[in-house]
Amino acid sequence: MAANDNHCTDHAEPAAIQIEQLPFAAQFAIWAARAWVTALKLDQPFSAVSHGTFERFDLDEAENDLDALFSIVAHSASRQIDIRCLKCSHVSPDEMLFQQAVAAVQGEDSLAAYEALRAWLPPAAARTGLRALTSFANRLSQRELRLSKPLSSAPRSHAHMRADLPSVALH
Repeated sequence: MAANDNHCTDHAEPAAIQIEQLPFAAQFAIWAARAWVTALKLDQPFSAVSHGTFERFDLDEAENDLDALFSIVAHSASRQIDIRCLKCSHVSPDEMLFQQAVAAVQGEDSLAAYEALRAWLPPAAARTGLRALTSFANRLSQRELRLSKPLSSAPRSHAHMRADLPSVALH
């Protein structure tokens, strides 16, 4: 599918979340990821595909942060990542994971954000990517683009797993 197609019919899962159902901040984060992947596929600079959108929102540095994050993902991903085309109305599980990672950072849960990145990246790349993700998420937050983390599909944190373990005294 070409990046400038007017309608996407490739991802019509009946149970999939429609991008229009998400709050604007989540739509923006997913659009940004899609724009970055489109730029990669078209072998163009990210700024050429984003058409000054980040600048209009006074998010120039966030554009650089997203570019850094997805450069790490593109070079280090441990599996294929499903980021859809710009026109797709359905949100992929990986796009939901990305917006959850942004929401986790904004909710000051860097462990959950790291775990989300670990779904895509090996540990060292996830640690490096977390810095770019944190900067991106904080810049969005500063411009009032705050994402909320859905409880049902949030990555399971280590704190929750520790609560499942029995208590043992060590001396």
